[in-house]
Amino acid sequence: MAIKTVILDDSAPSRMAAAAALERFDDVEIVGQFGESGALFDFLASHTAHLLFLDIELSEELGFTVARKLRETDPELMIVFLTGHSSYAIDGYGFQPVNFLTKPIHPEKLRETIEEVRRRMRAHREQRPAQLMFRLPQGYRILDVRDIVYIERLGRKNILHTDTEELRMSGYTVRELEEMLSEHGFFLCHQSFLISLWRVEAIRDARRQLYEVTLRGAAAPVPVSRTRYEALLEALDGHGVVIR
Repeated sequence: MAIKTVILDDSAPSRMAAAAALERFDDVEIVGQFGESGALFDFLASHTAHLLFLDIELSEELGFTVARKLRETDPELMIVFLTGHSSYAIDGYGFQPVNFLTKPIHPEKLRETIEEVRRRMRAHREQRPAQLMFRLPQGYRILDVRDIVYIERLGRKNILHTDTEELRMSGYTVRELEEMLSEHGFFLCHQSFLISLWRVEAIRDARRQLYEVTLRGAAAPVPVSRTRYEALLEALDGHGVVIR
């Protein structure tokens, strides 16, 4: 699952440095960079973000003031404070930040921070109700996402596979389904297959430029394209699977 990330820092070089440091993490997607808080709040009013890198020493206000407003409007947004002075840290713990990072950002500290973000996101997914409503030709159907094994694209049809049935869905693109389900632990392993990471039991090299993944509840293995193989391993790692 992509960690949708925004950066608020009134220094353009600092914003660029933070963005460059985050580029090494394939699951971090920077969806916005802002020099002042008004633009950030306007963006968050109509877009989703999971993580905010927030400079404490903004020219017009302290980052803590921004954090206080955010806690009222978006309490689930995770915050990483950025500062040139570690002495600020003690004043910010009331906002339950993921971490405080001093500038310039230390690579190992950033890695530890992103690991903690992943852990929090996993814990949040496990706690939240996981039911979605899908359009079917005959109407709508509510499903617990844990009951979905995988979704397959066949021609122009999307077939949703559960442990007990196959359901044809109406009016979705594969991209729309990926956006809908990625935060619930699903991964696009092939242009025609969206799988549940919870169901993965084994992966093997099937040659022919493909891997195959065995899913609990699936009658046959599902193909994994070679271009998606490494990303699948990273997604499993982010899901708590230890890979050695």
